[in-house]
Order: sequence, then structure tokens, then C-alpha cells
Amino acid sequence: MNNSIKRVLVAGILAVLPHAPTLAQEPIRVAVGIDPAYSPFFVAQQQDLFAKEGVNGVQVVQYAQGGEALDGIVAGQNQMGAATEASVLNRVTRGDIRALAVFSQSPKFIKLVVRDGIDSVKDVKKIGIVPGSVNEYATAKLLSANQVDAAAVEYVRAGPPEFPALLARGDVDGYVMWEPWPSNGVKAGGKILAYSGDFGYVYNLVIAANGLWLDANTERAKGVVRALADACKQITEDLSRAASATQAIAKIPAAQTMELLKDVECRVRDFTAEDVANYKEIAAFLAERKITQSEADVDKALQIGFVKD
Repeated sequence: MNNSIKRVLVAGILAVLPHAPTLAQEPIRVAVGIDPAYSPFFVAQQQDLFAKEGVNGVQVVQYAQGGEALDGIVAGQNQMGAATEASVLNRVTRGDIRALAVFSQSPKFIKLVVRDGIDSVKDVKKIGIVPGSVNEYATAKLLSANQVDAAAVEYVRAGPPEFPALLARGDVDGYVMWEPWPSNGVKAGGKILAYSGDFGYVYNLVIAANGLWLDANTERAKGVVRALADACKQITEDLSRAASATQAIAKIPAAQTMELLKDVECRVRDFTAEDVANYKEIAAFLAERKITQSEADVDKALQIGFVKD
């Protein structure tokens, strides 16, 4: 082979190399909390459902709670994430976060757990708060529904894992929280006094994405959501799949997941008019309480029609 031919071949190889990374998909960090409600992500990860939808490089990353997962989206660490609707609406005022679909809902997954000796919401004088989370909104709904003056209650701020011990010591009389923290509170000597549905709140878990990333990766995001929908169908057919995956990935005992998810509807769906109304109420609450500096633009944040039911 003469030198001129070699030079042509080398030049051709060099021309192709800069484009080689486009052949492999960039990783997608999908951030979630560690509780069983995020089991669809664990099932999808365990069974390679993302890849089956043509989306490679998905990394399911765990945080202590969904709000922290969304903070990672705002910070540019994560491309997608999942959390309650309240946590999403909190963060959309800080960055370009877009809500794509609901994938889980329940009137019973969030509960009020109280210490021994508390038999009524009116007996609660010190209540646990996770600032800016759905817990704060649900607590306000609880007090209002039971005609308790919110100004007469002391709010104790801490992270979810701290509250069972605070309950056991009597530092709080109770707290409204998502599982597994109510069940852990029961193990610490407490009892379940009410479910969120009892005081007018049905939680939604929402999958969201960074807006700039979504504009450039719409089809990949749709693939992630389709994988979630597949996982939810499998969980609905056989709850033990969620238990197995959650135990393997999140280290939560299978029996605990089976118990906690029995009243949870796992289904990927579009946002409804009722959702929009509820979310606007939550956005107004967050702004009124100065949790957000401004009221979240719900109509802009919700990508209605991103999924088809």
C-alpha cells in the first residue's frame, strides 16, 4: 500500500472518530427515593425493561427521598427523577423541571403515626415536619380536616429516618409520612391513627425530567416511561415482583414491600383535570407558606399528553 493511499485511509478514520460517541447513548441518571413506592424503577432495572424499550445507559440512582432526587435534576446531576407531586411543584420554581406522568397513587400509603397515649388529632401538640415535602402539605390538610389550629401546634423539623426515634422519645407526638417511616414508627411503639385519604389527600408519584435535556431526548424519555408502564403492569399482576426487586436493589425486606404496596395503584397515566386542580392548590399552599418564592406554573410544568392512557 503506497503512502498516498495510507494517508487517505487515516484521514477517513479520523473523520469518523469524532462521531463515534453518537453510536452509544449517553447515560441517563434516573433518580428515585428508597421506599417501596419506587419499586417500578427497581423492577425495570432488574428486568432490563429500559433496554427492551431501546433506551440504553439508564442508571437508577437512589436518594433518601424523592425531593433530593429532584434537587439533583436542578443541579444538573440527574436527567430524570421521581417524587410526589408536591416535591415536583416545589422544584419547578427553581429550575426547568417538567412533569411527564403519574405512575403511582394511593390514599393509604401516607399515614399519620402517633405515640402511645395520643388518641385523637386534637391531642397532637408536637408534629414532625420535613420542610418543603409532601409531608408539610399533608400535615396542613390533616390539621384543617380535624379543625386544629395550626398556630397552636409545634413543628419539629427533621429528616424522615429520624422520626421513629423522635416518636419513641416523645420528642414528637406524631408525623404524617410515606412508608416505610410510619411502619417504623409503629415498631418504635407508635400506632397508625389515620390514612391520608381520611383527611382528603391522595398522593401522586410523578416522573419528571430536566427540560433542556427533555427537548433533546424526547424519544428516550418516552422509552423510560414506557418501561415504567411495563413494570407497573407486571407489579399489578404479581406484587411479588416488586418485593423481589425492591429487596435486591433497595434492601427493603420483601414481606415489608408486599404489605406496604397492597393499597397502592401502580399505573402510568396522563394528568387529569382533577390532578391539575389539586396541583394548583398545592402550588398555592407552597407559595403561601413561603416554601417557594413564587407559585409554581402548573400548566407549564405538566406535559399533558406525553403519555397516552
